[in-house]
Amino acid sequence: MTARLRGAALVVLVCAAVLGLWYAAAWMVQSGGGPVAAAKLPYPHQLAELFVEERAALLEATWITLKQAIVGFVIGSLVGLALSVVMVQAAWIEAALVPLLLAAQMIPMIALVPIAQKLFVNDDATRIFISAFITFFSVTIAAVRGLKSAPKESYELMASYRASRLDLFLRLQFPSAVSMLFSGLRVAAPLSLVGSILVDFTGAQSGLGYLMVAALTIGSSGAMIVWGAMLILLALGFLLTQVVVVAERVLAPWQPGLRRAAS
Repeated sequence: MTARLRGAALVVLVCAAVLGLWYAAAWMVQSGGGPVAAAKLPYPHQLAELFVEERAALLEATWITLKQAIVGFVIGSLVGLALSVVMVQAAWIEAALVPLLLAAQMIPMIALVPIAQKLFVNDDATRIFISAFITFFSVTIAAVRGLKSAPKESYELMASYRASRLDLFLRLQFPSAVSMLFSGLRVAAPLSLVGSILVDFTGAQSGLGYLMVAALTIGSSGAMIVWGAMLILLALGFLLTQVVVVAERVLAPWQPGLRRAAS
């Protein structure tokens, strides 16, 4: 059995085990009876029925939240990469910008979202801004570390060839940064979704978070929608991470770790 087949079999076994534990936990919760027992922890098949019955509302809310998260992720990644390139050009630039980055990262998102909502007066623009803001830090820090990760001997070799600053970046710094850059992107991808859903929770009029808040206002009967929305968010976070993993394999297959995995 190849490594890929073993990995697939392991995933199937883990999923089956989680599903079995879920059924067991739901049975213990619901065995006591009561009108709200199913709302506390529904069976997986009950959520499957919910997805069929409420598919239109769930799909619409999911697309609104996911779309803005993706846009914010792309914008935040590009801005973070651009700033990281600027920061590694001189030590004084990095020394000047790092404290500002750390200070901005300490801003609580729950406080920043209302400010952004008042500033943009648009739910979509606010989602994009918050998602980009969260993405920006992970990508910037990872890219800066990657761009500075090339060994000293490589710089000496490039200097012996009288490489220009552009050649140094394209042939040494950027290839050395790819692994760490994608590590930052893997972290940032699900976090961008968190930023988008946070806006839904704090005053937006659409999206998965808004659907969850609206469902909670109707009591225990709406709890199933909350469970369904949370399961969708988990799936979306995993999906976004896997998209980054696939992109890394396609765009940077030369990395030693990927070559070992392929063999």
